Amino acid sequence: MNNRKIFMRLLPYLTALGLFIALDMLYFAPQYEGKQLQMHDVTQYQGMSKDILDYKEKYGTDPQWTGNMFGGMPAYLIAVRYPTTLVKYASEAMNFLGDPACLIFIAMTGFFVMLLLCGINPWIGIVPSLAYGLSTYFFIIIGAGHITKMVALAWAPMMVGAVFYTYRRNMWLGAALTALFASVELAANHPQITYYFLLVLIAFWINEAIGSFRQKTLPRFAKATGLLALAAVLAAGSNLAPLWYVQQHSGDTIRGGTELTQSGSESAPKKQGSGLDLDYATAWSYGKAESFNLFIPDLMGGASDRGFSDDGPVAQTLSKYGARSLAAQLPGYWGDQPITAGPTYIGAVIIFLCVLGLFLLRGRCKWWIVAITVLALLLSWGRNMMWFTELFFHYFPGYNKFRTVSMILVIAEWSVPFVAALLLGKLWNQEIERPRMLKAIKYTLIVTGGLALLFALGGGSLFRFGEENTYGMMMQMAGNNEKVAGELTAAIVQERADMLRADSLRSLLFVLLTGGTMLVYALGKLRRGWLVAILAVLVCADLVPVNLRYLPQSKFVEPRKTEIKPTEADLQILADTTPGYRVANFTVSPFNDATTSYFHRSVGGYHGAKLQRYQDLIDRHLSQMHGEVYNMLNTKYFIVPGQDGRPSVQSNPEANGAAWFVSDIEWAATADEEIAALDSLDTKTTAVADIRFRPQVEKELEGTRLTADSAATITLTDYRPNRLTYTYRSGAKGLAVFSEIYYDKGWTVTLDGRPADYFRADYLLRAMVLPAGEHTVVFSFRAPNFDLLSNITLVFSLLIFAGVAAAAGWTIVRKRRQTAGTVAPGNEEDFLRDSKQR
Repeated sequence: MNNRKIFMRLLPYLTALGLFIALDMLYFAPQYEGKQLQMHDVTQYQGMSKDILDYKEKYGTDPQWTGNMFGGMPAYLIAVRYPTTLVKYASEAMNFLGDPACLIFIAMTGFFVMLLLCGINPWIGIVPSLAYGLSTYFFIIIGAGHITKMVALAWAPMMVGAVFYTYRRNMWLGAALTALFASVELAANHPQITYYFLLVLIAFWINEAIGSFRQKTLPRFAKATGLLALAAVLAAGSNLAPLWYVQQHSGDTIRGGTELTQSGSESAPKKQGSGLDLDYATAWSYGKAESFNLFIPDLMGGASDRGFSDDGPVAQTLSKYGARSLAAQLPGYWGDQPITAGPTYIGAVIIFLCVLGLFLLRGRCKWWIVAITVLALLLSWGRNMMWFTELFFHYFPGYNKFRTVSMILVIAEWSVPFVAALLLGKLWNQEIERPRMLKAIKYTLIVTGGLALLFALGGGSLFRFGEENTYGMMMQMAGNNEKVAGELTAAIVQERADMLRADSLRSLLFVLLTGGTMLVYALGKLRRGWLVAILAVLVCADLVPVNLRYLPQSKFVEPRKTEIKPTEADLQILADTTPGYRVANFTVSPFNDATTSYFHRSVGGYHGAKLQRYQDLIDRHLSQMHGEVYNMLNTKYFIVPGQDGRPSVQSNPEANGAAWFVSDIEWAATADEEIAALDSLDTKTTAVADIRFRPQVEKELEGTRLTADSAATITLTDYRPNRLTYTYRSGAKGLAVFSEIYYDKGWTVTLDGRPADYFRADYLLRAMVLPAGEHTVVFSFRAPNFDLLSNITLVFSLLIFAGVAAAAGWTIVRKRRQTAGTVAPGNEEDFLRDSKQR
């Protein structure tokens, strides 16, 4: 083969990668100027991981625990390094463009690889890959800093493609690639996204099972399924250490449910047992009509924090009252969700191609995709179709572990470009007759163009644009002035209607452009290469401007502006070098903000999987400002707004300290009794504990009546996140309470170097029976069996690399033998088989 032929064979792949890189670098150009994107969750991550990273820098090891957030919690879902997850570290070679640009590049490339595994021509693969990578939702979550979610979305298509390859083409190489890509997907550590794509694979598996039964090829199907099961074991094994600890930890978090049977707060409903509270899980539910913003971006006003224009009806009305600048602060969004950062816009161009594909594709290759997409749409409605949501929430394994049900629309973001790819593959291979295509184009124009036209002309009649809620808000703003509130409400409704009309016409334009392009191609007036080029331009022209609404380049700032900087209040507190105290910051939302944790041991924090018992304490006591509970958490300082609006410090002399002796203990038969006892308990003198610990305590007391030596002292002499050293002096055996979170899956304690026992007291703290005299108590944290699990993880990682190498090598050898005519061709089929072939 001469060089020209080699180049021509490589050209579509080089073109695709070059286009993906160029587009990525243009969009994220400020990144390459040294600027950084201000991302909320990344800022929160900086706060929650600060003491972990400081410890690593100082001691060279991983603490596996953070003491700076929610009183203390395992770091498994924050920042724990697992050195033997080799597949994950190998995958980081794809990050060469740097964060966050590399995420979009991997998403495009991952979808492209999936299509190649499905047998789609590489030239055709460019268009749907652009559509997937440029999905507006991806740019929204990058702007919010949901990096692990985006990593999972970027790699998921490759995992799906490998499964397709296993069933439809080379089962051995497909299974090896499935193990590889599934390993990276699991390593992304976003179980919710992985779970949704497993639903996609379940739908595909059912489709394949039915097809194999009808074709009488069940033995091959069973063999491929067995290989995929082995691939799943290898993928899980290569992530065994992180998966093991996350699973072990999840039962103790809000994902595992509470022991409480009574909430104690109307604002904090609880669900006893496994899984999240249903109301909490469905708080972010897509509205039924809101679903049309997959096709029309600003159908319901876009984002909550994206206000109105400075020259529109709202600004003009406000200018009469000298408040024109307020227009940009009023919410344009009027949908069903509490707040939103923007729509899950897929694109009018790619939706047109998808609908056209539904008209033209034959056989079962499309129906399983339609089924899983419809399922995702129905589940995204959450509380707006509660009977269906409850059915899955209570009876479908694992579904009740996840919140933000609207996130399941990522399935539609995958399926719509995929159906478009299947269609374009048929067109590239010239498998569709002209009359059928012309007829389908007509129907698609009627459906998509008619829908856009309906909203453009009749949107004002179809919707109220949140008028009732808006009027109530304006009444508050206007001091109950009905005239002003009415004028402002009318202006807001008008501008929201204008936004809907404008974007409906915009989608209509792209529908007509795409339909026109397909019509010219169907009439034989356009070469297929130009078809791909024009569709690629249309996809970019459709999606990029919408993405810039929600992630504009202006959000990139100088690095210094992304730093968490201490206030005067922070600096004042940091002057106190006493170890172990905590801080409650009420100048931020204390239990939804981790910036305080950057500097202090915070009572609050920011995390979607905090310990359930701590959440119970927040709901029952901390959010009710129960001072005694803050005292037992050793909250020595409060940061509150000062008279000048700046943060100021309030000292709390009643804080219990890092540890203390008590003279009495009360026993609680249930978790409800235990947490209720804190309502009136003097935690400085009395502890409350679960009755299950009573035999342990009575055995250690050895019949001694519990008393407290008034002269006894106990002091925290050395603090590290994963190691706490106390010295004490007591004239009698006593019971000490430690102001540290109880977690028996890793925390151990020694007394003068000898192993000892501790138990849970005051609902979530630690306590010990201590002998008389002068002694040293050391609490240490280490993930159980960490070295063993790490070694097993290493073995599975190496097996995956070996499996991919062996399968690829055998495939190459077999292909060469086929070329030489020494073996018969394998039974390889692409994904574009229609019903006649199935």
